[in-house]
Amino acid sequence: MSKVKEHYMQLQEQEFELDLSYQEWLMDNLQEPTSVELDEMEHDFLTKPYFVKNRIITHKALNNTNYQPLGERL
Repeated sequence: MSKVKEHYMQLQEQEFELDLSYQEWLMDNLQEPTSVELDEMEHDFLTKPYFVKNRIITHKALNNTNYQPLGERL
C-alpha cells in the first residue's frame, strides 16, 4: 500500500478507537434518570416555563439603535 493510504487507515483506526473508548466511558459513567428524577424534571418544566418569563418584544431593537429591518431600509 502507499504511504498515504496507510496513513489514512491509521487515522481511521485512531478515530474508531477514540469513539469506542468514549462510548465505553459513557456506558460506565452515565446512567438513565430514575422515575423520581423524571417526575421532578417534568414538574419543573410545567411550573417554571423559563422560555416565557421576561420576554420583551418591541418593534424597534433595544440593543442596536441603527438596526433597520428589511422593509424599512432607505
